[in-house]
Amino acid sequence: MRLGKKLARTAFAISVVALGASSVAAQMGLPGANPQRSTRQTNPGASDIDESTKNLRDEDPAVRLEAVKALAASQDKKAVEHLIEATADLDPRVKIKAIDALGTLRAADATPVLIQVLYMRESEPWLQQRVLVSLGKIGDTRSAKPIADFLSRDSDAATRGTALYALGEIGDPSSVSDLRRVGEGASDETTQRLVSDAIAKIEQRQINPEVEVKALRDSEEDQRPASASSGSPLAY
Repeated sequence: MRLGKKLARTAFAISVVALGASSVAAQMGLPGANPQRSTRQTNPGASDIDESTKNLRDEDPAVRLEAVKALAASQDKKAVEHLIEATADLDPRVKIKAIDALGTLRAADATPVLIQVLYMRESEPWLQQRVLVSLGKIGDTRSAKPIADFLSRDSDAATRGTALYALGEIGDPSSVSDLRRVGEGASDETTQRLVSDAIAKIEQRQINPEVEVKALRDSEEDQRPASASSGSPLAY
């Protein structure tokens, strides 16, 4: 009986010593340390963001394009500011990809910059259309008035149609009066339909903001917003 108790005490003492040694080893980073006790955390995506940011300044536009793609796929919020930076890239493929990515990410922080690109004198219609599509996806009501004012400019039918579509997607009630004015002054049926669809979307969201009125998007080509990629450089 006494021998059994003595053996039990000895086994307990050994286990205590072993536990203490393991703890010390973990603190010193020695072999045999228990990895579950390590409190060191790593961020595997940080290096990827840094690498992509660096590549945005590469001389090769193909490298910059791949960097934009990587940033677009990133879940890091810091990627948005670098994508905004890429909207000023001289290569149209890089510029387009950055604009599209900001729309997909619904990056409201990009709204002022995208509006600026929309109004730039050197912005061609294909670029304006891509900007309008992205602004529609973002849905920031700050862009509604600038887009409504943009409609007063002399633009082609495709760009004008995309602007009307974007206003419907944004859904700002203050745009209704501008849309009605455009509709009243339009002589073509396509513009009138786009105006009606945009107003219906806005009014429906006022009734139930959670509902997307997809039924308003008719399957006929002439009732859809103009393709924003028509005639533009491809962003691979």
